[in-house]
Amino acid sequence: MFWDAVAFRAVCLTVASISLPAMPCTGLDERALAGTLSSVAFFVIIGLVAGLHAALYGAYKDSPHESFLMRRFVRELVFSTSVAAVLATLHLADGQTLFVVYLSVFALSRIITEFWKLFLRVEPQDGYRIPTQIHWVKGVVGNPYIRLGMGIGFVSGIYGCYCLFRILPRSLPSPAIGLIVGGGIGLVEAMAGAYKDGTIEGFSFVKFLKSPTFGALGGLVAAFHTTNLAFLLLASIGSMRMFNELFFKILVRNYTPGKFKSLTGPFQEWMTRRRQFLAPYAATWVLYLFLSLRLA
Repeated sequence: MFWDAVAFRAVCLTVASISLPAMPCTGLDERALAGTLSSVAFFVIIGLVAGLHAALYGAYKDSPHESFLMRRFVRELVFSTSVAAVLATLHLADGQTLFVVYLSVFALSRIITEFWKLFLRVEPQDGYRIPTQIHWVKGVVGNPYIRLGMGIGFVSGIYGCYCLFRILPRSLPSPAIGLIVGGGIGLVEAMAGAYKDGTIEGFSFVKFLKSPTFGALGGLVAAFHTTNLAFLLLASIGSMRMFNELFFKILVRNYTPGKFKSLTGPFQEWMTRRRQFLAPYAATWVLYLFLSLRLA
């Protein structure tokens, strides 16, 4: 399948590039330029795999209801590779392990996607039980300026969590900080999700516990890779989202997203065809495991 080949090549390129030596250059300026370009290219490959992970998950989840939408698939790749290129060009992730970079790119691209869907995009809501645009209790917020203001509040909330975590004593062991940071941001996401979905489908304590649990797990793992609080937070968000999507959606037999009014989508052929996304999706998890075990 096409997506199997794309994901396999992207993962292989990433794994192979980790051990490749830098290409020799004849002058100082050429070495600096070559180093920058190779770093950007490598980060873009990392971003491509992170974007594939999100795009394949979305295609698998929604295709029986919406068919396969290439524009949405490509959107995830554009967001993730752009984020990766910015991190590399501005040297924002210098000194971070590839595992942290992979998760941070994934987390940032997901934040951008959620911001776009909730606070900027306008689309018909007739087919949705849970609105895909930001809503107040059960009514969709139509005013674009109010929506944008709420979106700024959304981003500010994440930054506020970062500021709150900065007061943690530095004497705490790294694993403890990882657990607190991951569990804390997971708790915040759980409360946001309880508001967004709970006002429509009811509150589920089991569902509420998912994000704090997986966030804490993600923070614990990330704590062995970074001591930078910002990247620890992003890596925790990345793992939390990936684990949530894997265990409660991808691995659930015949899973149907609760946001749609009908549990049976109009494109039932995709209940079978969507299986083509599973192998490349699994390949992105292989990279996750490989990078998580590579501490240096």
